Amino acid sequence: MKEWNVFSDAVANKPESRRASANFGKTDIGRLVRMGLNENPYGMSPKALNAIAETAAGSNLYGDFQANELKNTLAEYYGMSYDNFITAAGSSACIELVGNTFLNPGDEVLMCPTFAAFLDMAYIHQAKPVTVPLKSDLTYDLEGLLEAVTEKTKIIVICNPNNPTGTYVNGDSLRSFIDRVPEDIVIVMDEAYIEFSTAPDCESMIDLVRQGIEKPLLVLRTFSKYYAMAGVRVGYVAAAPELIAAMKKCPCNCNINKMGQAAAVAAMKDQEYYQEVKALVVAGRKYIETELEAMGCRVYHSQTNFIYFDAHVSPEWLRDRLAERGIMISSNQISRVSVGTAKENEMFIGVMKEVLENAELAS
Repeated sequence: MKEWNVFSDAVANKPESRRASANFGKTDIGRLVRMGLNENPYGMSPKALNAIAETAAGSNLYGDFQANELKNTLAEYYGMSYDNFITAAGSSACIELVGNTFLNPGDEVLMCPTFAAFLDMAYIHQAKPVTVPLKSDLTYDLEGLLEAVTEKTKIIVICNPNNPTGTYVNGDSLRSFIDRVPEDIVIVMDEAYIEFSTAPDCESMIDLVRQGIEKPLLVLRTFSKYYAMAGVRVGYVAAAPELIAAMKKCPCNCNINKMGQAAAVAAMKDQEYYQEVKALVVAGRKYIETELEAMGCRVYHSQTNFIYFDAHVSPEWLRDRLAERGIMISSNQISRVSVGTAKENEMFIGVMKEVLENAELAS
């Protein structure tokens, strides 16, 4: 195989991306019940689907590069200003936008184990990811993060609720933490799953942006999960207008397609539908957690649309056995399953019982 000496230093020295090399078992995932990617199985609002259909005919023309209607809709929903928002093609693009705007080579990006896109963000900008272990209950070690701050720390990442663990940090603890972070460090709050939370103290930090916090706080959101638009690719960042203005200097704020913009606006205006879907997801989450615990699994109770659990077998072995039986889950240290429809959840539990019983008989 030919070796090419044409790559940037950042790419040549970068570890393989966990996201790009994700492995969900030996079976074609198109043939599986998809319970490994944290997708919303109930689909987007019918109003959002109609918006896509109505907009598709005009796809020969570019959409609004600035997503003005969407940003105005977000501003109205949150009681904020249009200038508090920038949009991008999903939260992954928002993360790239953060790196493009704030990182220099040699900077440190401080995080606990979380969504792998933040590692990619650091490496591609020749920054150094610094990882602080989670606590024993798989929640964030906020004190450990503060102790790890150095003069090179440029960004601190908090994913709340966290992916892949589903655990969360309460609002009071987060506000206290943010207050103690030095003013020259960018605080990135990834809230991709927060709409699924039912814990009263799992609070969004968008309120701090609304109140005009005088710290570089960025809150990342996506339409992929709660709003069931993973294939459409819409995300946004909420922050102070001065931070948003700097982020607009980077090109990827213009890349939401016009159908995605229309669907996102329609989805924001159909909260009744999404509250009904949330109730189904929360019920499914509780069912899966209860059934897994009854099997003897160690379950980390979730505030998301997925459950992180330890079945006391190799997570890769479990993933492959489930794939052979038509169900896709993911493995990352231990196992993670997305909440599906009621039928899919029951199928998953039935197959889990079969697989674990066979494992016991074989041991």
